[in-house]
Order: sequence, then C-alpha cells, then structure tokens
Amino acid sequence: MLQKITKYSKLWLNFNDCYMERNCTLPYMYLWLDWIMCLIFLGTTAQDYFIYRFYEKKWHIRKRFVTEIKAVHIIKKYNNGGSRGREIVEDKSKFNKVFKEYIHRNSISSDKTSEEEFIDFVKTHGEAIIKPVDGCNGDNIFIVKYQEGENHLHKVYQLFNKHKYVIEEVLKQDGWLKEMNPGTLNTLRINVINKNNNYIIMNAVLRSGQGNSVTDNICGGGLAAWIDIETGKITSMFCDLKDNKVLMHPLSGKIIIGNKIPSWDIVRKVAVEAAKMISDVRYTSWDIAVIRDAKVAIVEGNTYGNFNIQQVITQQGVYQQYKDLY
Repeated sequence: MLQKITKYSKLWLNFNDCYMERNCTLPYMYLWLDWIMCLIFLGTTAQDYFIYRFYEKKWHIRKRFVTEIKAVHIIKKYNNGGSRGREIVEDKSKFNKVFKEYIHRNSISSDKTSEEEFIDFVKTHGEAIIKPVDGCNGDNIFIVKYQEGENHLHKVYQLFNKHKYVIEEVLKQDGWLKEMNPGTLNTLRINVINKNNNYIIMNAVLRSGQGNSVTDNICGGGLAAWIDIETGKITSMFCDLKDNKVLMHPLSGKIIIGNKIPSWDIVRKVAVEAAKMISDVRYTSWDIAVIRDAKVAIVEGNTYGNFNIQQVITQQGVYQQYKDLY
C-alpha cells in the first residue's frame, strides 16, 4: 500500500511541476482529470500531456501520438530480439571500436588507461570530452582542458575508480552549424527502421544546446528543429520540451530556417550504413555531426530513441507511421 501511495504521489507531483512550468489558462482540476483519463487509456505521462498540448487536442488526435507507454511497446516490438546490437550501442567503448571508421575521433577507455596516459591524451588534443560508458540523455558528460592543469586532471582521473568512462577527442564544427552555438557539438538525430532489410529514414532533427551545457540533448534543455529528409533543409523554428518556440538561437541570434545541412546525402547514407551494421535491432536512432571540411561523424547510436523530439516540434503524432512498419 505504501509503495502505491508513493507511486501515485510522484505522478501527482510530476503533473504539478509540468503545470507550473506552463502558462496554461485552463482550470487545474479540469486538466488533472483530463490527464488521468489520458494516463489510463493512452499511457500518457504528465510530460507527454503538456509537451504535446493534449489539453488543446481532440481524443482522436491524441491517439496518434507515441506516449511513454506506447514507446515501450514500439521499442519492444522492433528491438526485442536485438541483443547483439543493444550490447554494442549501450556501451560507448564497444561502440567506438565497432564504428571506428565512422566516428572520426580518437578515444580511450578509462578502465584501460593509466593516469599518465589520460593526461597525455588530454595534452595531445588540448581538451577531451568524458562520457559515462553506459550514459544516456547527455547526463554526466563534461569536458576537461589541459590548460586547467595536471592537478585538476589528477582529480578527474580519480572518478574513473567509481565508474567506467570513455574519453574522446572533441569534434570540431565550422560554418553556420558552429556559429549557431559554438559551445556544443550541434548534431542531427536520424531515426531509421529496418523493414525486411529495407532501411527507411523516418525523420530527422537538428539539435543544439543552450546555456552552459556541453551537450545538445533536448531532454537536458536543448533545442531542436525539423529537417526535411529529402532536401536536408531546416523547416521549423527551434523548440524545446517546455513548449518554447524561438526563431533565433538564444545564444547566437542565428536564424536557421531554410538552411541546408552540409553533406546531407552523406548523412543519410551513413545513418543507413550504421543501421545495417546492427541489423538485429530494427529501430535505431543515430546522432550524427557534420564536422570540419564537411566530414560526417557518428557521435553515438541509440536503440531506444526518444519519440518526444519526433513529435514536439510539429505537434503531430508518429504512432501510425511506426505501427505500419511492424
């Protein structure tokens, strides 16, 4: 009984937090009861309810969205048998070895690196980005610079005794992709389905960080904009998960609508080639960066790519698109 009370208390608190973040004029109790119905019949979390503006949508429109519960079912349907692919993708150290021809960066693993080797790696590259080997959503990723001093790097190395990390060379961008936000690597999220060995790009999104974040993940406060998968052109304003839409990037003031992603044909080709390398996983999401000299680098892959970024920008559900390809 206590566990159930705790569970439902957390659900209510989460709803309350989401409600307070938005300037919604509808009565609180009306929204709460409406959300409870969505939770019961559509598997809608409080965040789903607000970021997809379910309070503005009719029931038949709501059913078109991939809610959190539906996402679990979709990923299970597509990827339940893909143990090899999941093992590779969910360990960044293994991933970098398997996809070494696509990542365009040097990397080392904390469990196989001495402190001297770690410091030398950072010294050689000037800086390094450090990621938990099993991390997700951009959590606990940080950058170290050699100019911070070897005493600081010694303290960082002590973290490796508590958790396994991958230490990577920092990829560099140029052109408008860098100017948009020089503080983060601004990547492309490409979602791919394997339907009987026919690889289909479902959609694509440009991501960019905000504030002091070193990552561009939308779950960590980043921004996203829609890409036309045929032309590679940006077709929307920036959007975040708090329902904020902006024409100009908050940090640089850059307007990107109409810009074409450099090397777009190569980006699409690389995403499909990568998906083929772990073909036992039928639904894959690829974070890809266009770096200096228009080279295309895979940053990481996902076997449980979020659906929120695929729906919040356009406010259109993608459930039927994925269901049709089971």
